[in-house]
Amino acid sequence: MDPKQRYVFSDGESFEANVTDLFNLLEQNYQYLANYQEMRDNLDDGAYVARGNGFCATQYSEDFIDNQIAKYKLRIQQLMRWTVDQMKTKQGLRSYMRNMKKRQNPDELDKQSQQILGLLEGSPLFKNAKSVMLYSSLPDEVRTTAFIEKWRNSKRIILPTVVGDDIVPVELTADTEFAVGDFNILEPQNRPYIGSYDLIVVPGVAFDPMGNRLGRGKGYYDRFLSQHLDVSTIGICFDFQLVEKVPTEPNDIQMDSVLTLTESQSPTLKGN
Repeated sequence: MDPKQRYVFSDGESFEANVTDLFNLLEQNYQYLANYQEMRDNLDDGAYVARGNGFCATQYSEDFIDNQIAKYKLRIQQLMRWTVDQMKTKQGLRSYMRNMKKRQNPDELDKQSQQILGLLEGSPLFKNAKSVMLYSSLPDEVRTTAFIEKWRNSKRIILPTVVGDDIVPVELTADTEFAVGDFNILEPQNRPYIGSYDLIVVPGVAFDPMGNRLGRGKGYYDRFLSQHLDVSTIGICFDFQLVEKVPTEPNDIQMDSVLTLTESQSPTLKGN
């Protein structure tokens, strides 16, 4: 559970919240604002009557409604600022992305996955690569299952498996079998791959336009990529996973480019 902090609205009301709570409060206050704006739009002779279950009625004055609208507009501004501040930390940004992913339509993510992988397929780095490291996708990542099957007989496809605290790459051959791994995803069962790579395609929790990547916090990819700094890397993500700035640490490995539907960023392309 993310730690909670104490916050104080400008009217003096205080509360404790983590980034998940802030996200939920922001949505709640947007709804409150919408309700009062609807009342304001339907004022009759300077008053609005709100009925509760048909048993009672409350009459709101024009001044009261205007004050409530001003109150929730200010609260939304404060909540947005606090949420953005939380996103400046890795833990806060991970929590924010967890909430964002829960709100996504699975069919839309399937559609985005096909389009993003179409961008990857059309990139010169992928076209020219003979040995490509992809990944078996989790439900909240760009879906790669069909893409892997499409290319497994045309290119040398390597997939990561997790052993202990490290990624162990495994080549996908025609007779490779799969088993459920540590993260409940199918991992290829084969000898570790010890050859070279032309391209490594990397998932992530979030990316920014400069190629900075936020992982799940275990450091698997950063440790692996630090041993292959001469290999081109492409991060792929859904559109909502591209943020203005990912918080970084010295050991974090930057992507050469990031592919998503809203941006195609290439800060530096190795070998070009």
